[in-house]
Amino acid sequence: MVKREPLECGVFEDRETAEKYNKEAGKWMRNVSKSFVTVAKKWGIKGKVLDIGTGTGLLAIEFARRIPAVDVTGLDLSEVALEVASENVEKSNTPLKVSFEKGDACAMPFEGNTFDLIISSNTLHLVENPVKMFNEIQRVLTPEGKYFLSDFRRSWLSIFSKHFRASYTPEEIKDLLQQSELQHWKVKDRFFWLSIFSE
Repeated sequence: MVKREPLECGVFEDRETAEKYNKEAGKWMRNVSKSFVTVAKKWGIKGKVLDIGTGTGLLAIEFARRIPAVDVTGLDLSEVALEVASENVEKSNTPLKVSFEKGDACAMPFEGNTFDLIISSNTLHLVENPVKMFNEIQRVLTPEGKYFLSDFRRSWLSIFSKHFRASYTPEEIKDLLQQSELQHWKVKDRFFWLSIFSE
């Protein structure tokens, strides 16, 4: 197995990089959002949703578009990415209940028991301390809250992508989860991806 190589910086630091990602990931993220929406509808989610590592807001916007009854908050450390995210909302020409906030996944700027659903796509491998992130998810979830996180899975594909090299194996994720306070988790191995979700 390829050894994990953490990324030096997982935050968009300049406008050009954020805009490039936004353009390239648009169609792909619309497809990814379908799995998140399907799970949320199955769970009957209402109320407040948090998208951790929202980047340019593509998942948060698609989620708000497909489930108009929820309020979606996108959290990210990158100011330039959040600027693009706000512009994406304006360009959508659709009334969406979505907002964005700058903040760290390992020290979220929210009170406890705030969100009914927490989602995240391809962010976990960018976080400096996943255990702290899991603890924060548990803290800001409502007592009946659910979560669904998806990320790359480290495999032979690591030879092609630094993001795959920075990601975790199923065994590593389970070990991190066991060290955390996050409750009722389940890990599903999807070969290219890993999913962590509420049982």
